[in-house]
Amino acid sequence: MFRRPSAKPAPAARRTFPFLKAGFLLLLVWLLWHYWDHEAFLIWKNNAGPVPFFLALAILPVIGFPTTPFYLIAGATFHLPTALIGSLLALMVNLTLSYLLARGPLRSLLEKWLARSGRELPNVEKVGHLRFTVVMKCLPGLPAFLKHSAVALAGVPFPIYFSVSLMFSGFYAAGFIVLGESFLDKDYTQALIALGVLAGIASVIFILRRRKIAADN
Repeated sequence: MFRRPSAKPAPAARRTFPFLKAGFLLLLVWLLWHYWDHEAFLIWKNNAGPVPFFLALAILPVIGFPTTPFYLIAGATFHLPTALIGSLLALMVNLTLSYLLARGPLRSLLEKWLARSGRELPNVEKVGHLRFTVVMKCLPGLPAFLKHSAVALAGVPFPIYFSVSLMFSGFYAAGFIVLGESFLDKDYTQALIALGVLAGIASVIFILRRRKIAADN
């Protein structure tokens, strides 16, 4: 997906990138856990408003902002139900905006970018809308907004795009929100549970990618 017609991605790079990403996330978690400025964060927590925060979470990832820091901060800042529900609503808005923009105002720009970069989308009718969407969500190395744009640009119906993206991104968000909540009280048990959820998601993605590669071969 998002492939160059004349070349396949290096298998070693495809295998290595998920481990590098996992290592980076673990390093980020370790740094936050050990160097978290509790006093400064309490000041932020007391002044933070949920509406501006979740509006930012809904809109900024559309233009490429990473979502992981948002989820960690949401878990540490708000009560868990507020963090989960607010992030879910923000994610739903974000997915809808990403789809509408890729199918409308940004369509020509995305198509020109694909043409200039020598990349092409596969024949989605042949691959299947559901399979294409799942594979795109499992693809390493691309920001979420590019994955969402690719799925929309390829003509995948909105219900399939929305349900698959919400499922994958929702579990991912929940894991990091619970992890973020554990930072404030240094709750090791809760942190381990959250890391276990994230490891489970990573395992599912790894298995799906392996099946996809095996099917292609």
